[in-house]
Amino acid sequence: ALIIGVVWFFYKEFLGVSFDEEFCRVSGMPTGLLYVIMLGLIALTVVMLIRVVGIILVIALLTIPAAVARRFTDSLLKMMGLSIGFGVVFCLGGLWLSYILDFASGATIILFSVAVFLAVLAFKGKKKQEPASDKTGCINHE
Repeated sequence: ALIIGVVWFFYKEFLGVSFDEEFCRVSGMPTGLLYVIMLGLIALTVVMLIRVVGIILVIALLTIPAAVARRFTDSLLKMMGLSIGFGVVFCLGGLWLSYILDFASGATIILFSVAVFLAVLAFKGKKKQEPASDKTGCINHE
């Protein structure tokens, strides 16, 4: 809840620093402090995840929910919200399956996440691509 609250509070600043640091610095934003806060939140997230799934599986649990959420939206804010929701569902679903099947919880959470990702990939297919532009820079609407 702390991580979500801080990200919610500093959302616009994090977005600005992530995509245009120089503009934010010129605008007077404390970019150094924002980076420290962001890195602290990432470190806290990783430490919490290590306790649940182990160090090897942390990367998968950080990337799979975002990859699934990306299939449903192009908005960063919506993607962040969906990623949180998918992460919670993956953890709870994986823990439930590990209890039912008597498997290790960390691996079951990730296997469940991968299964959902593959199902979404099969169901949603490729994301709609942006229209191609010709050499003049104009969008081609054929």
